[in-house]
Amino acid sequence: MTYNPYDFYFKKAKKEWYKARSAFKLEEIQNKFHLIDKNTKTVVDIGCAPGSRMQYTISLLQKMHVKDYKVIGFDLKRVDMQLPWMYAYAQDITEQDKVDAIFAENWIEQVDFIQSDMAPNTIGDKETDAIRSIGLLEQTLRVYDKYLKPDGKFCTKIFMGPWFDEYVANLKKKYGWKSIKVFKPESCRRESKETYVIKI
Repeated sequence: MTYNPYDFYFKKAKKEWYKARSAFKLEEIQNKFHLIDKNTKTVVDIGCAPGSRMQYTISLLQKMHVKDYKVIGFDLKRVDMQLPWMYAYAQDITEQDKVDAIFAENWIEQVDFIQSDMAPNTIGDKETDAIRSIGLLEQTLRVYDKYLKPDGKFCTKIFMGPWFDEYVANLKKKYGWKSIKVFKPESCRRESKETYVIKI
């Protein structure tokens, strides 16, 4: 199949004023697993640029009439967007002290939901990209361990390849075999190795 950067979901994102197609990936995950609900008060978005998932999340929280929510985003790139109770930081999520300081500034001790679309800079070799993806995710697990509530939920993008099965198995041992799901939204490009690991 020929790669088409201007496919259906690209055009749909433009039409609905989303910054990127990733909003529809989160929408599919939400429709299937209902990760965000009326009890969701604090959301962390890792790899948040350009901001489409935060757009979707805040729209959903508002539709659910959730009050006093906070959506905190981290990315190496700046997010040029302002939405109610959204705070986006140009900050490396692996710099622990700086991340802890941001949580403290926002009076956040625990998080209801973590959504991550973070990925390494790809080189085109799918096996290498997959290994680098898992390595990067493992560097962020401290955030999950320290801040995610015991009944908190997450959805994390990952590239399938070497170590994928082992990584998922380790998450199942940690969070419970029935709690961890693997799901690839239709809005992911067919040729892409990306999928999502989800804690329900």
